[in-house]
Amino acid sequence: MITITRKAQNDILTYSTNPAVTPVMTKQEGAQKTKGWIVKTINWNEASLTSMVKNEPYCQSVFINGEKLKSSVTEMHFFAVDFDKGETTFENYKNEKLSTFGFTAFMHTTVNHQKELREIVNGEEVVYPPRDKFRVIVPLSHPITNSQAEAIKASGIIEEIFSMNKDDIDMSFIDSNRYFKQNPDAIVYFYEKEERLSSDFLIQSTKKEEKTERTKRTKKTTFANSDVLLKHDHTEIKVTNVKQKERIFCPFCDHTKRTHLNDANAFIDINPVGTKYIFCSSEQKTYWQQACNVDLEKCKLFWNASLGCPSMVGYESASVEDNSVYYVFKNDGDFKNYCCQNNINPSIKDYLPRREIIFNPGLPSGLTDKFYNLFIETKYMRKDYSTFTRVELVELVDLLKRRTPIIAELLLNIFGEKEYVERFLNWITFLLKERKKADSAWLITSEEEGIGKDLMFNRILKPLFGEKQSQLVNGKRIAKNFNNQDMNCFLRGYNEVFSSDDKNGNTSRKEWLKDAITSRKQTIELKGKDTFEADNFMNFILFSNNESPILLDKRDRRFNVVRNIKAKKVSALKFFRGQRFLEDDIAQELDAFAEIVFTLNYDIDLVNMVIDSEAKKNIQACSSNPYEDFVKALTTGDVDYFLLDEVFKPDTAETIFDKNARSRDAIEIEQSLSNYKAIPSKYMNRIVKFHFGQETYKKTIEKLKMKGITNKPLRLSQSEVIKAYM
Repeated sequence: MITITRKAQNDILTYSTNPAVTPVMTKQEGAQKTKGWIVKTINWNEASLTSMVKNEPYCQSVFINGEKLKSSVTEMHFFAVDFDKGETTFENYKNEKLSTFGFTAFMHTTVNHQKELREIVNGEEVVYPPRDKFRVIVPLSHPITNSQAEAIKASGIIEEIFSMNKDDIDMSFIDSNRYFKQNPDAIVYFYEKEERLSSDFLIQSTKKEEKTERTKRTKKTTFANSDVLLKHDHTEIKVTNVKQKERIFCPFCDHTKRTHLNDANAFIDINPVGTKYIFCSSEQKTYWQQACNVDLEKCKLFWNASLGCPSMVGYESASVEDNSVYYVFKNDGDFKNYCCQNNINPSIKDYLPRREIIFNPGLPSGLTDKFYNLFIETKYMRKDYSTFTRVELVELVDLLKRRTPIIAELLLNIFGEKEYVERFLNWITFLLKERKKADSAWLITSEEEGIGKDLMFNRILKPLFGEKQSQLVNGKRIAKNFNNQDMNCFLRGYNEVFSSDDKNGNTSRKEWLKDAITSRKQTIELKGKDTFEADNFMNFILFSNNESPILLDKRDRRFNVVRNIKAKKVSALKFFRGQRFLEDDIAQELDAFAEIVFTLNYDIDLVNMVIDSEAKKNIQACSSNPYEDFVKALTTGDVDYFLLDEVFKPDTAETIFDKNARSRDAIEIEQSLSNYKAIPSKYMNRIVKFHFGQETYKKTIEKLKMKGITNKPLRLSQSEVIKAYM
């Protein structure tokens, strides 16, 4: 296997160029420009490299005083392997050879690509037909000298690494002072890898005696796509053409030592990740396909760039609570064990496609060129509804009653009013058709248990959103942090977010929900792995039998709250004909229901416009926060709120002469509130104790400060300054 080396500056390329060599010059005219070659450094990326080969002549080396002479070469930074003869084509090399590299490379066609060339040889014109002509630029891990380049050329290692067909490389490319002409019409291809070709490996390959000895000691243990195998019927098959299990003669063992020379003694097969392996029955040994030959389209393994470890797609857990669709190998031993059990070459880890983990309903699913998308389209999402008649919102419920009477009765039993069913399905349609996150959520409460809330989520909504990306869980499982289950969730249902004996937990869960409903990003925390940020596509439906399951602010714009006080148990509904028929009856209507939902002309303005229902007003009334009310009264100068005459009663002596007399303290505070919206600090203790009972003064002040009040100097006149709460 070709050695590769990481380098600190893998992201740059150093070369020499000459502004005097223009595109209109012939190759020979450019070669005559031996002076004026300057050193440049560019980023190693497709855009910079494309600009270089299209607009500049370039040399692989750096020269003393800018003279393009072999004697002036100080160091060579890369190879521009030249393909201008033989049968090797640009596309074949890109698709078949480049994928075997464990290092980065950049391909581009030359000025003579697919051009007919004429040359006078011995007084006669020779015509060369058009053929593919291109170069493969390969950066080295560190620069080499002129003499080292010549030794590498003589060693034959260049052909071994780069050649695809006999004599297809013009070996003069390695001349350290050769220049390469720019091609404004170049076709390019960038093979992106983090590693560069190891200069040390190339230099070591020039030591022929060591190389020969190393070859003797090392037996071939892997096979390549280009290898040809002998099948059981003595016909040949190329490894790359193997599509199923085939009986073969083992290419590794010594056939002369076998008893039955004419019987196939091995088979080649494809393992679960799409790579091939050979099992030899004579040796009872498994041989693997070269790791660099991994078929990225069939491979179920990838390098998880989000976590920095190998992962497997299509993972099925024995646990019903594990909704992962990919598996993170816990450590190197875990990965090797998996490879051993599935006849996979563990070295494949170095060649796995590097992909970031995302969950985005609006992008293609699965492993793509840029990411691994956990989102999976359901059959209802994949169906084409473009030829179906559109459904208007005003006719929605009536259409449900006609085409899906069971589902219609169930929804009306849960929501109570036709308007609420319309608004809910308007919300659902937006999510499914736009594949986006809404800024609103639904809170569905009921006095009666068993009215069909779970049935709606699990049997009606889940099939539309996907079994693994819609979950109904207990509200107590709301965590402080996002986890793996949250990452690939499109619709989340919580049963009973309220707990009568957990006041702090109720508040914590409310705050988490507020953030999760509107936040577009989430920080995922997996056990034993670094945290990483992912997009948040979770949408929420909350269920509760409590009338006030969460605390809602008076200005809340997140929750639609519904409560049908007339809701019945499912067993009391007209369609119910027994528990054993229930799920099948709903399933019979599911296709028609999905058709109605996906053809609904939803109103996007209503998606995040929450319903101002009586149920919500009742929750908001119960959720009133005394600290917020106190601060609001102070900042608005609401004198009546503070009941000052109750807090500061007048002295008995004062009331003898005037029964309506008021305390001077109450009057002073009232004036301060009216004029400055402030309470003098000297009165704050008595006011706080009156309004907040037995709670300590210090603790109450801390809570009020958290709501926004401050204690600072208040100037009453030019000479009088007091401390006051404002």
